[in-house]
This record gives sequence, structure tokens and C-alpha cells, in this order.
Amino acid sequence: MIKVDNTKRYNQLAIELLKRIFNGYYKLGARLPSTRELAKQASVNPNTMQRALQVLQDEKILIKQSTTGRYVTIDIQYLIKIRNDILEQINHIYQDEISSYGNNLKNLDINSSDM
Repeated sequence: MIKVDNTKRYNQLAIELLKRIFNGYYKLGARLPSTRELAKQASVNPNTMQRALQVLQDEKILIKQSTTGRYVTIDIQYLIKIRNDILEQINHIYQDEISSYGNNLKNLDINSSDM
């Protein structure tokens, strides 16, 4: 599963490509530009982009044709599931962050001389 809170650059690139798919920049069944072209667009090393593309291939979001390149899956139901999984991850991350600020300010000892 793709982790949205992963700090590795290739994972961040995979998420950015996935957002482009979700937003229709890359259509279902569309051929993606070459690894070199995508790397150039993102200003990263082609090896880093290759790893990002591999993440999406491993998740079956991209399908690699050995002679013609990589294509976006045409399975919209699968993409909806991936999107929902990612949104759930984001929800948990933000709920944890919100909880870290505490929820009971009555426990604070406020000394008026400190104000």
C-alpha cells in the first residue's frame, strides 16, 4: 500500500503522479511519458523516477508494456479503492495530529501571575 506520510522522495513522486491520475491529467488507459521525461519534469534523477513508477506498478496502478511504455490502469473501481484508502490514511494522520493538541484544557494549571 502506498503510504502518504512516507518521506522518501520516490514515494512522494508516486503520490504526485497518482494525484495527476485522480485529477484526470493522465486518463485511464493513457500512456505516460518516458521515465526520462517525467524525471526532467520533476527535476529529479531518472533512477528516482524509476523507483516512483515501480511503486505504482507494484500497486497495479500502472501497467508496463515491455515495448511501448507504461499505461494507467483502466480499472476505475480499483482506483476508487486506492483513493479511498489514501483518504483514510490522511484522515488518521490528521486525527492523530489534532489529538496531540489535547482535548481537555481544564487540566491546565493557569497561574494568573504568568500572564
